[in-house]
This record gives sequence, structure tokens and C-alpha cells, in this order.
Amino acid sequence: MIYLDNAASSHPKPLEVLRAVSRQLRENGANPGRSGHRMSADASETVYRTRALLAQEFGTDPETVLFTQNTTDAINRALKGLLQKGDHVVISDLEHNSVLRPLVALREKGIEFDVAQTTENEEETVNNFQQKIKSNTKLIFCTHASNVTGQILPVHAVGALCRRYGILFGVDGAQTAGVESYDLKRDPIDLLCIPGHKGLLGPQGTGALILSRPLDLLPITEGGTGTDSLLEAQPKIFPEGYESGTLNTPGIAGLGEGVRFIRKYREAIRRHEGNLRNLFLSEMETIPQFCILSPVGESVGTVAINHISSHSEELCRFLDQSGFCTRGGYHCSALAHKKLKTEAQGALRISFGYRNTEQDVHECIRILKIYQNNCVRT
Repeated sequence: MIYLDNAASSHPKPLEVLRAVSRQLRENGANPGRSGHRMSADASETVYRTRALLAQEFGTDPETVLFTQNTTDAINRALKGLLQKGDHVVISDLEHNSVLRPLVALREKGIEFDVAQTTENEEETVNNFQQKIKSNTKLIFCTHASNVTGQILPVHAVGALCRRYGILFGVDGAQTAGVESYDLKRDPIDLLCIPGHKGLLGPQGTGALILSRPLDLLPITEGGTGTDSLLEAQPKIFPEGYESGTLNTPGIAGLGEGVRFIRKYREAIRRHEGNLRNLFLSEMETIPQFCILSPVGESVGTVAINHISSHSEELCRFLDQSGFCTRGGYHCSALAHKKLKTEAQGALRISFGYRNTEQDVHECIRILKIYQNNCVRT
């Protein structure tokens, strides 16, 4: 199989990641931060090393790196931990359901939200966010790159807008962590939600909510923290008070190695994935029965396409039978498909990774031409 579904989860992982996960499982199954013996202390050190690596990667302090299961978990912790009755939020029209659905649920608690239209023009996009700000707006939350089209949004300009209005700014970095550079001490970003299993090349079941500084954040999961165990109430201390229960130590060990790998090769990987995307777009011009949904401007290595006469999931099945892993359908992003007017058809997403080659692109184009010819004949 030729894997072209890296926007969902990167594959294959670097050998260093596989070794770190295996080593942790084989050599130390102890619970970090829960016991007084040496193995538990070693597990805690593994967790801390990855926490410190992430803090260095994203320009913050280790205690404000909160481990989560994935980006969705991080976003839920951010939104439900920050927002209170009477608060207002502004989001973009390209947000994942991981942002939309928690906010819809929070309406029952008296929290409002509005959706700002995005365009390929930075100034227009920022103005659209500005027009949605109200006197009770507490937070603007924006994806850095669309998981459907790959379009990169002007998060730094939106963050600067938040600074002018004294509003908190949160970013969904699901498609950009490990690709874009962040420095939360410098960038106008208060909260960054990331996965470990995509651009950072770590295992599934890992992620983080990363804060620029300790915020007045309510823990949304109560339980054992390994600290202040005689307290009946959940302690609000960073990071332990926000990581109740046993952490995924093998996954976190693998994530640490993924971060190290990315720090060595980030620029080369970004250029490589961008070149593959550009080559694919160029080759797609030779297949007139397809339409390109992704913008031609700044983007991550993701392209959304559709055939003019078939559903995206049908095309995805054909590619699967032809040896390609892609994704068809709605990509958990109702807002994006409403914006793209593809509610009836969905979209076929092709997302390149560091291990893909130009030959993969040419072979995919060949199969898409076969699909087109079959549609013409039928």
C-alpha cells in the first residue's frame, strides 16, 4: 500500500520512535509518579524528558505542557476548562468538529459562539474575526491549517488582533505541529492543542494542551494526580492537576523521539512534502474531470479533490483497491464542507508525508486517470 493519509495519522514512524515505545514496554512498565521505587522514578523521568522537549519545541515552560490523549482531548480540556456562563467565542469556518461540537454542547451552559469567514486574503480574514468580537468575547479559537484542504490560516495576525482586544487566543495545531515553528513566549498564542501522532511522528494516543503560561483553567477530569492525595478536591497545580490517572508512558516515550527526529529534519520534511503537493497539483491539471478544492496559496502537504460525477467515498474505495490509502467523506469537519459546498459529495483527501516519493505521486495520478476513463466509459 502507498500511504497518503498522513493528515489523519503519520505513517510509517521513524525507527527511533518504534524502539522507544518497545523499550518502555519491555524494560519498564511502572507507573510514573505513583510509586517510590526506582522503576517508577525512571518512568517519571521519561515523561519529564518528553515534557521538557515539547516545552523547548513550542517555546514555553515544562509545567505548562499538559499531556492528553490527542488533539480532541486537548481542545475539550481547553474550551471546557476556560469558558463560563456568559462567555462568547469566535471560531473560523474551517474548524474541525473537535472545536464545533464542544461549543455546541456548551450552549446549554450559557456559552455563545460565532463563526468568522476565512478567505485566502489575510486582511479580509482578520477583519472578519474582528467583526465577530463582542463585549463578552473571551476567546478566539482558530485552526492553523484546515484538515480538509490544507489551507494555512493567518494565526499570528489573528493572535495580534486578540492582543489588541485583550482576548485569549487558542490554536488547533493538529495539522501544523511539527511542520510550523512555534514560540509561545513570543507568538500571540495562549493555548495550543496538538497531536503526537501526526506531524510530530509519535504514536497514536498522545497529544498535549500547551499553554504560554499558567491560566485560570478548571480541570475537567478529577482523580489521582500522585500529589496532595489527602485532599478531597482536585488540586489546580500544573501539570499534575490536569493529568489525572496513569499517563501513556510508552506513547510519551515514543513522542519524545518523534520530537527529536522532527527537530533534526523539519525544514527538509516541509520542503519535501510541499514539493510533492505542488507536483500533484501540476499533474492534476491533465485530468479535467477532477476539481481541486484546496487553495493554491500557502498550505501544508494536503490536497482535497473531487471527481465531478461521483462521491468521494466511491473514489476512496477505488484507490484502496488500487493500493492507495487516502480518505474520502467529510473528515469530521461540517463547517469546512458547508463552506466548500461539498455536503453532498464530501471530498477525497490526499496528504503527503516525509516517506512519500515523487513516484508515489505519479502512480496516484495514473490510477486517477484510470478512474476517470472508467467513469467516461460507463
